[in-house]
Amino acid sequence: MKAGWVAGVTRSRLLLSRMIGADHARSVAGCGSLAEGVGVLAGSAYGERVRAGVDLVAAERGVAETLLWHLRILAGWLPPQGAGLVRALAGWFELVNIDARLAALVGDGREPSPFVLGGLATAWPRIEPARSIEEVAAAVTGSVWGDPGGRSAAELALGLRVAWARRVHEAAPQAVEWVGGAGALLVARELLVTGSRARTSQLQRLPEIGQEALGAGSLRELEAALPAQAAWALAGMSDPSELWRAELGWWARVEGDASGLLRTWVDEAVVLAAVTMLAVDAQRTVRALRVAAHGGATQLLELLGEPV
Repeated sequence: MKAGWVAGVTRSRLLLSRMIGADHARSVAGCGSLAEGVGVLAGSAYGERVRAGVDLVAAERGVAETLLWHLRILAGWLPPQGAGLVRALAGWFELVNIDARLAALVGDGREPSPFVLGGLATAWPRIEPARSIEEVAAAVTGSVWGDPGGRSAAELALGLRVAWARRVHEAAPQAVEWVGGAGALLVARELLVTGSRARTSQLQRLPEIGQEALGAGSLRELEAALPAQAAWALAGMSDPSELWRAELGWWARVEGDASGLLRTWVDEAVVLAAVTMLAVDAQRTVRALRVAAHGGATQLLELLGEPV
C-alpha cells in the first residue's frame, strides 16, 4: 500500500459495510408495496435518506444521494490521484444534473434540486448559472468534459455519456472492459432501438468502438464488429428489445470483477472496486424498490437477477 493511500484504502473497505447486499435487496423486492419496501430499508444506510411516505422517485433519489455521500466521504480520505479517480467515477451525478437542466430548458422549466457534489464537482459550478442550451454547451466544452460534439439537447446528452466513458477509461485502466461493454450497449440502443444514425460521429469517440461497428444493422452484426473488450456485453443477444437483460448482465459482470479486485494489493484497484460495489448495491436497491412498488410481482424478480 503506497504512502498517502493507507487511510483512503482502509476507508474504501469500511464503506462496504454500508451496503445492504443481495439478500436484503431481495427482501425489499418481496414486499407488497413501496411503503413496505421502504420500511425494510429503515435500518440500513439508505434509510437515512429514504424515509417513510416517499414516492418511488424520491426513494430512488434517496438511494442515489446515499451513494454520492459515500463517494464524497471516500474522496476526502484519498490523495489527489485517488480523489481524481473517484471524481471521474462520480461523473454520473454531474451528468444527471446537466440532463435535468437540459430537460428543464426544452420542457416546462421545472427542475429537481441538483445533486450536491462538493469536491466531486468538475463543471457543474459553471453550468448551474446557465439559462440556455447554448450556455450549457459552452460551459461543458470549457470543462474537463470537453467538446460534446453537438449543441442540441440530444447531442449534449449523448456527448456527455461518451465523454464520461472516455474519462473513466483514462482514469481506471482496470475498468477498460466495463467501459467497452457499456459503450457497446450505448451504441446498440442508439442505432437499433432509437434507430438514429445521425450521431455516429459522437459514438465513434467511444473507447473500443470502431467505425465498422457503427454500420451494423443488427445486434449480431454489432457484436461481430466489436473487439472482445466490448462485444462481451452483447453476447447471446439477438433482439434489441432484450437489451435490458444485457444491461443486467453488464452489472453482474462488473460486480464479479470488482469483487476480485478487492482481493488485490493495488491501491487504485481497491478504490475502484469499492466505488463499483457501492454503485452496484445502490443500483440493485433501486431495482428492488421498483419491484416492491409493483407489489413484489414475481415476474419482475428477474430485475434482481433472479430466475422467473
